[in-house]
Amino acid sequence: MPERLLNLNKSRLLKIIIILLVGFAIFMVFYFPNYAKLKKLKEANRQLLFEIDKLDVEIEDLEEKINRGEKDSFLLEKFVRNELGAAKKEEIVIDILE
Repeated sequence: MPERLLNLNKSRLLKIIIILLVGFAIFMVFYFPNYAKLKKLKEANRQLLFEIDKLDVEIEDLEEKINRGEKDSFLLEKFVRNELGAAKKEEIVIDILE
């Protein structure tokens, strides 16, 4: 007579397998949507951190331009004219579009 695994008959083993499958299905119903949402949030967080790094570099560049402009009035005037579009009093600005 062959030995039975864990001393279980076929009907009892089938019940245990069905219970485990139902438990796994219930687990997946509650777990998987949250996992997908977490994955989307992690990707959005990664993109925002990349954007923050890019903006930090831009801030440093602008602060450097401001510091150079405080030392040299010509550079400050050039920066204000190019970046902000400012003009001197009674100066006519001609904007040529290409």
